[in-house]
Amino acid sequence: MRVPSPVARVRRRVRADLDADPYLGYILLLTLLLGAFWFWHLAPNFATRDEMDRILDPLVAFGTVYADPSLDSLREGITWGRVPFGATLYLYALLLIPVVLGAALTGNLDLFEAFATPGRAASAFGTYEVWHATPEWVWWVAVSMVRLFNVAFAVGSVYLTYRIATTIRDRAAGRLAAVLLTFSWGFLTLAHEGGEDVPALFFVLLALYLLLGYVREGTDWRFYGASIAGGVAIAFKLTAFPVIVTIVAAYLLRAREADDPTAALFQPRLVVAGGLFGFGVIMLGFPTFVVAGFDPIVARIFEGSEARAGWATGPDAPIWWWFLRGYFSGLSLPLFAGAVAGVLAGLYQVVDDREESSAVLLVLVALATYVVMFSQWHDFRVHHLLPTFPLLMVLVALMLNRLLRETPRLGTAFTVFLLLTSGTYAVVGVGGYASMPRDEAVDWYAANADENDTVELYRVHMQDAAVPHWLDVNHPYEPRSEHVACPEYVEITYRDLLYLADGTYYRNGEAEKEYVRGMLDGEYGYEVVAEFGPRPPNFVPQRASPGSVVDLIPYGVVPHTDQYADEQELEPNQYTAILARNGSGTCDADREIPFY
Repeated sequence: MRVPSPVARVRRRVRADLDADPYLGYILLLTLLLGAFWFWHLAPNFATRDEMDRILDPLVAFGTVYADPSLDSLREGITWGRVPFGATLYLYALLLIPVVLGAALTGNLDLFEAFATPGRAASAFGTYEVWHATPEWVWWVAVSMVRLFNVAFAVGSVYLTYRIATTIRDRAAGRLAAVLLTFSWGFLTLAHEGGEDVPALFFVLLALYLLLGYVREGTDWRFYGASIAGGVAIAFKLTAFPVIVTIVAAYLLRAREADDPTAALFQPRLVVAGGLFGFGVIMLGFPTFVVAGFDPIVARIFEGSEARAGWATGPDAPIWWWFLRGYFSGLSLPLFAGAVAGVLAGLYQVVDDREESSAVLLVLVALATYVVMFSQWHDFRVHHLLPTFPLLMVLVALMLNRLLRETPRLGTAFTVFLLLTSGTYAVVGVGGYASMPRDEAVDWYAANADENDTVELYRVHMQDAAVPHWLDVNHPYEPRSEHVACPEYVEITYRDLLYLADGTYYRNGEAEKEYVRGMLDGEYGYEVVAEFGPRPPNFVPQRASPGSVVDLIPYGVVPHTDQYADEQELEPNQYTAILARNGSGTCDADREIPFY
């Protein structure tokens, strides 16, 4: 008998679901519309530092080989990256094929020579020269392609969430889980940027879905498939390692469901083969392993992971405060409350419902492993919590589904409340992409600045500022001798304003504080001529006090709130003040700039 190929299995499964559930197609379409709405925000600039690095990685590899075709050049181009991240290089190399084809068709392949191992300049603003010198259409195509592919992974993740809840209970539960994940604002935010988080999530969910089938039916191919999918997830993002614990838990739970528990537990070939499949995929998923061997991978997995746990990217605060901050912002207050109730209901179901207890327990184990892992860190952000969102939505959907059957009036009220509040929160958040402050600031430059003008910036990364592709800039990684002494414009961003706030965990230099305040007060011959985004009171950002629950409440009510470190910056973080020389016409050309 001919065994269907994996692609044929997927096609048949998806077609059967769409035929059997008339609502599923609309749910996936809703995810597509919300995930792709205004996907071009900030382009041709980048949404995050990670997006910039992931797009540059394959361009640098290609450019280095193009400039000097050799294996050594390939090795140099691949190992150039900020850190040896894995499978995103393969993925984005495929997505950037249109850029290469466009350059070839227009006879501009030489543009890739600019990417021949550009200077890292502290892995920061030094890449501006390459970005500025490369034709703008290259960045529009690259940024658009990686974001749209991320949207496709988001749609796939919603479908897999539907399959997981449907496998555990029924299609009604699957629809609820899928819609609730679609209405999770943190999930939609990550769909609006390029990176490894959403692709890794897709493969984590694929592994979980296959494991649920293995627990129920004991089919070997599902276990092998889950091992491979888990390996791909880890190759995309090392923090997907809880999938390994989930695989082990599924193996043990299968013994609980099997007619012969001893035989189900004693399957050395299955365990060894599954482990080898997963390990092999992880290793091959890191291009640095393919070209440079084990050393970069060992350093990344052990030294990098250990350092990250204690690496402060935010203020000192109890770890529960970081969990609340992330979940309030990523889900909204009502949906977070529903998630807590869903977890409690899931724990009760493990004890009360023997038929579904193994499947629910597997979801809880996956969720608990992530929570335990992040509880060991100094801090984390919404994108780290992303893998827990669909797990929580499955538990919420199972709870609502049971309430709708056993107490229809209460279940209907609770379901409608969660859908309306989370849906409103998500739609308002997504709608905000149409009027982001940095995009508006770039439009202002286009309408008011001349082609030969210069803007002075103080940021470490160019994606943290409003930077028109065509406008010349003074930036910290350029020699002062090459600066325009009295540029036409100076740009002050939200991150610059953080120096004005007392007691910040990071930006607390006194010289920088005095300089920013003096610039805003006109002491250097400049005045504010345009502002974009909400101005903080007296220009001083007001962030939640570490450890304060009350201060976190707005984070679960307003979708666009301030973020830390390399999280995608939303409306408050994008505040931009543009200053021009004032009417006096004077400028202190010899002023000391503490950022340079």
